[in-house]
Amino acid sequence: MSPTAVTNAEESARLQADVLAAGAVCWREGRSGLEVLLVHRPRYDDWSWPKGKVDKGETLPECAVREVAEETGFDIHLGLPMPSARYTVGRRLTKHVSYWAAEVTSDKPAKPDDPKEIDRAEWFPVGTARAKLSRFADREQLDRLEHAHRTGALRAWALIIVRHGKAFPRSKWHETEHVRPLLALGTRQSMALTGLLAAWRIKRVVSSPWKRCVATLKPYSAAVGRSIKTVAPLSEKANAANPKKTAKALVAILEKGKPTVICTHRPVLPTVLAVLADHAPAGLAERLPKKDPYMNPGEILVAYVRPGPVPRIVEFERYRPIDA
Repeated sequence: MSPTAVTNAEESARLQADVLAAGAVCWREGRSGLEVLLVHRPRYDDWSWPKGKVDKGETLPECAVREVAEETGFDIHLGLPMPSARYTVGRRLTKHVSYWAAEVTSDKPAKPDDPKEIDRAEWFPVGTARAKLSRFADREQLDRLEHAHRTGALRAWALIIVRHGKAFPRSKWHETEHVRPLLALGTRQSMALTGLLAAWRIKRVVSSPWKRCVATLKPYSAAVGRSIKTVAPLSEKANAANPKKTAKALVAILEKGKPTVICTHRPVLPTVLAVLADHAPAGLAERLPKKDPYMNPGEILVAYVRPGPVPRIVEFERYRPIDA
């Protein structure tokens, strides 16, 4: 499993770390305003964000969701990425922790799975949490959370672009192109995407009508009980004939303002990336991939879109569940 970030610096930091972990800054709107959830570890007598190490075969987003559930009892979906943490543990091992914001709407009390590891999980106003956090560096995530809250980005929704899984080689396929299927690896990638995509709250599942794209999203669609809406302009042929129509279809999806996953083809990605760049600040747009093949088979690109009448992308990240 090789999680790949949009930014080379972030990817390099992950690849160089000895230990990978993930967690979330869980938040809610309370009576006193913005509140965050901290956990107490009796072994260290400290307060921190819920987090934990990646299990074998698990991506960082999946790890964050699992660890929050284990340490707090809350089932979350990921929101805006927060700053990652990097520090030394044990015998000079480097640990990299990825964080996301996660809104908690449940009013049930927190309930950690293992009291020996986490004996308390409590909500605090941000001012109290700032003083309560044991590691000074953990305030970096809190600073970003407060800034996102002030700017309206904290409830950013996810638009996820998927490049379809590994398909039967084009050069060896002698039938109609739109029915060219996935290889066994592509099928494994589609299955692995089910867990990865479940880390975000997705409302719409959209695909090119071609077989390999629909097949890439089919396991996820079945798992969450959402039908796949096929959009003709997302196919290779339609994009080659009229990329403006493809771009218009993508803009319409952005303007709907609903968390969406879209599966399309490598040759369509330049059109997709151009639309995303048009809806992002220049500095952020510069981080999008620029060279063919842009994304690996089965890889996802997550664009976080600030709610509002004009869709504006505030962050990007990329992951792939299985290496090609």
